[in-house]
Amino acid sequence: MKPLRLLPSILVVTACLGASPARAQNASDKAAAEALFQEGRRLLDAGKVPEACAKFSESQRLDPAPGTLLNLAGCYEKNGQTASAWATFKEAMSASHQKGRTDWEALARSRALALEPTLSRLTITVSSTADGLQVRRDGAAVGQAEWGTPIPVDPGTHVVEAQAPHRAPFRQSIDVASGGATAAVTVTELAPESTTGPGPETPSDGSTQRMIGLVVGGVGIVSLGIGSGFGLVAMGKENDATHNHCPDGVHCDPTGLQLGQDAHTDATASTVFFIVGGAAVAGGLVLYFTAPKAGDSVPTVGLRAAPTRGGASFGLVGAW
Repeated sequence: MKPLRLLPSILVVTACLGASPARAQNASDKAAAEALFQEGRRLLDAGKVPEACAKFSESQRLDPAPGTLLNLAGCYEKNGQTASAWATFKEAMSASHQKGRTDWEALARSRALALEPTLSRLTITVSSTADGLQVRRDGAAVGQAEWGTPIPVDPGTHVVEAQAPHRAPFRQSIDVASGGATAAVTVTELAPESTTGPGPETPSDGSTQRMIGLVVGGVGIVSLGIGSGFGLVAMGKENDATHNHCPDGVHCDPTGLQLGQDAHTDATASTVFFIVGGAAVAGGLVLYFTAPKAGDSVPTVGLRAAPTRGGASFGLVGAW
């Protein structure tokens, strides 16, 4: 059926309504409603359909009138909002009947009937049994009586959401085509809400600590070996300088002086490596032998090392 072009006639019919708007709350609302109505007509003539619909809608809110409803419904139809147009024409039928305007009532009825074959519908099926379940379509509540029933909706994208206490929310977007298309969304069982708090600590079996102790101890042994090497080299250089380049043990030739300096440098390096190596070996032993068994608490242990004249001192600090 070819859609009837009745919007212009609606505008003509309602052009005379400005003199007696129905049920205005006060004079200010009545004036604002009339101004919005006229602006809606101007925007519609300029081809700005969505903006015109907004003006008609606000005019109807401020000063409800069947003539404004007819214009709003025609605007929705022109904007492709078939379900909104159909519902508004039905509302205009009732408002016109209450006003005794049988001509407007008949016009609204014919427009609603003409739109019915073109209505697109969305069915929301709910399989969730969660207590306190709330379902919404585009932010508006969907009562249980609507579940499973094809409901007229405007063509376009719609969002179906569901939520319930202690359950993960449901959300799905769906595109509904025009021209009498049908679409469906099923709200499945909502999963229990996940908890994100920290779980109980798992007692350590100490294997990681023992492994670290072995590695640290191994590093210490290598450092002790390097320190021993530097020490032997230092001793060799000092002996060479004393016996071959310092005849009286006090006065040395240039080579002896250089050997003495080198021996001092190597001795210092030896001391450093001995300190590091000793600390690492001691720390590795502490970590290894204090590692907890399964279910034991983890000890808090530290190693304190300090160089001394000709060596180093070590100590354990902490608690078990």
